[in-house]
Amino acid sequence: MASAAGLASLPIIFGSSLPQVHIQWRDVSQSQRIALERRFALTEATDLGNDVWSYVPTDTSRERLLAIVTDAAVADTNGINRRTFRISDTPPLTARRGGLLEAPPWMTGATRLLAYVMALMSAVFFMCATLALPILRPGSPVRRSMDARMEAATRTSLALLVMLRARRRHVDIPDSVVAAAVALFGVTLAWRFLTFTGFTNDHYVHLALAQQMLMGERPIRDFADSGWPLMYLLSAAAWRLTGDTLATEWSIAAGWFALGAACTVVAAYRLSASLSLAVIVTIVEGLIYPRTYSYPKVLAYGAASWAMVALAGQPSRRRIVIMSAVVAIAFLFRHDHGLFIGIGAAVCLFVAGGAKDWRGSVRRTAVLTATTAALLLPWTAFVVLNGGLFAYFQGGIEYSRAEADATALASLPTLHLASPLSTIANAEAWLFWLFWGLVALCGVILFARVLQGRERWTGESAAVAGLVTLAALVNASFLRETLQVRLPDAIVPVAVLGAWALGLCWIGRWRVRALQLAVQLATVVVLTVSLAAISRIADLPGLYDETDIGRGFTRASEHARDVSHLLGSRHRDNLSPPSRVSRALMPFVAYLDRCTAASDRLLVTGEFPELLVIAGRGFAGDGVVFGSWYASETHQDRTVQRLQARPPLFVLHAGDYAGFRGRFGLVDAFVSGAYEAIAELPVEGTNSVRILAHRSRTPTRTDPQTGWGCYR
Repeated sequence: MASAAGLASLPIIFGSSLPQVHIQWRDVSQSQRIALERRFALTEATDLGNDVWSYVPTDTSRERLLAIVTDAAVADTNGINRRTFRISDTPPLTARRGGLLEAPPWMTGATRLLAYVMALMSAVFFMCATLALPILRPGSPVRRSMDARMEAATRTSLALLVMLRARRRHVDIPDSVVAAAVALFGVTLAWRFLTFTGFTNDHYVHLALAQQMLMGERPIRDFADSGWPLMYLLSAAAWRLTGDTLATEWSIAAGWFALGAACTVVAAYRLSASLSLAVIVTIVEGLIYPRTYSYPKVLAYGAASWAMVALAGQPSRRRIVIMSAVVAIAFLFRHDHGLFIGIGAAVCLFVAGGAKDWRGSVRRTAVLTATTAALLLPWTAFVVLNGGLFAYFQGGIEYSRAEADATALASLPTLHLASPLSTIANAEAWLFWLFWGLVALCGVILFARVLQGRERWTGESAAVAGLVTLAALVNASFLRETLQVRLPDAIVPVAVLGAWALGLCWIGRWRVRALQLAVQLATVVVLTVSLAAISRIADLPGLYDETDIGRGFTRASEHARDVSHLLGSRHRDNLSPPSRVSRALMPFVAYLDRCTAASDRLLVTGEFPELLVIAGRGFAGDGVVFGSWYASETHQDRTVQRLQARPPLFVLHAGDYAGFRGRFGLVDAFVSGAYEAIAELPVEGTNSVRILAHRSRTPTRTDPQTGWGCYR
């Protein structure tokens, strides 16, 4: 009671601190800044330098904080959780104010520490008194019952362990590694659950394709496939079996992330010969927090790393078939994944055979290629029967080229030493050069070790050669604009190579001990700086805030219930639509339910595929939306023919209409001639959305809520 009273009296005696927010303004004059401060109810302005100002907000509602974060004049903020739009768990604080005493800060901490010590002593005394009760003494009925249950649980656990060990007797994986893989699988699921706030709009691209399939459309024949068939097929199957709640898609993504973490820790252990190092790199892989739609990258490259390490140690026919299955599945998730993994596996096989057995290497590579082709034969036949391989790959190459041109780095990132490392630009530059530098360093070390004939285990050189090749291909393909989003996609090959490099300098003793200690110190510095950079690009403080763990068990439990409620909702009922445009169009979605048939289609001209899923409507033409995911820009005549044969009821001009008109002139001409505007909805902070209806469709009545025509 004394400790509780001490903690409760802290605000009364010493006062309370108020949360602050730090705002970096973007090219605003003094008068504009003062006007924005009044608009956002920001008080106690303090200039911190470099256009950064500190404030005490008087209105901390979600709406007000959202308005601050999304305002065009705001370059960056500190103290606001940019996902939940609440004051963060560890914001900057003012000095304590309003108490009976004005005391130095250390006195408050000392008082709190004393209260915690008293509470700990009370807990110890309570436990001792409880164990001394007659009802819990050895031999008592309650104690005998408890001992019997513990003994039964122990026997069950041992039996399960024996069964698992018997099932994996042919796999050379220590029990500790299996335990670590299982633990990281669970931790990854829990982390993804507690930090889940909804899907970004990019995730809805393959969901829109899955929805199109469930509406009876056939891929390739009826709509363009940009090269990731298994991704939307898996979502469509799960959607059909379990419904269209967010939990369905979250289970796929989170489960794949967790399996990828388990594969990574096993591969990293084999490469580093250290479970601690394997766990560290796997944790780093999770902390960088790839977007939910990137789950195939984590699992595909994690499984490929494990399969490649096993293949290098013993390139038997059985392991070649397993490697082929990994390549084929990765190819179906996204074609470039299969290509990169296949090339890495081929390099691994050639290095494993060596110069003396080059004929055997060619034979094994041919088996790998033929087996992969055989596994892909059903997919190949489907493509041939529904449009042809040539047209399919022509569209895929066109899509890949357009995406590469649109997202290519304008210039290589550079570290700005005059700015703090914690800036986004410096964090991106550090990780970009770390990813490439680690690949180069591992390649040089591997070359030197091959010349010296040094291997710690059979197949080490072959495995590392394949992984270096894989990492180089992944970096070259994935590290594009925007780096903050792209860097997490390339983490897995770099992580396992990092485990190998760390194992070389931390496991075993070098002849020159001083050099080893210097290298070990350098790795600690690099890892520390890298974790700081990862924290910045992944917004780890914001992710931790979302879990509510720092606010106590009760708040964390409430947050878990909120996440469960969110996962139980349908995509269209999601209370947190993934963009301002979809949020502004929620009244239009309700209008579609009242006044249109489920078979009526939409044409969306901007990068907002979530509109189709939230509305529960199929897309018209052969592309999800007319933007980054449209694969037939040079074949617009084909798209126009499909639109003429089955015209959508509505066209939504969302986003950059001028860009759409410049890229898709034929489609724009068709829309301009066949459609007329019926409404324009404002969107906060960006262009409004124009809604057009087909001229040939005559409304049957007027919707009383919107004044627009009803078509059913």
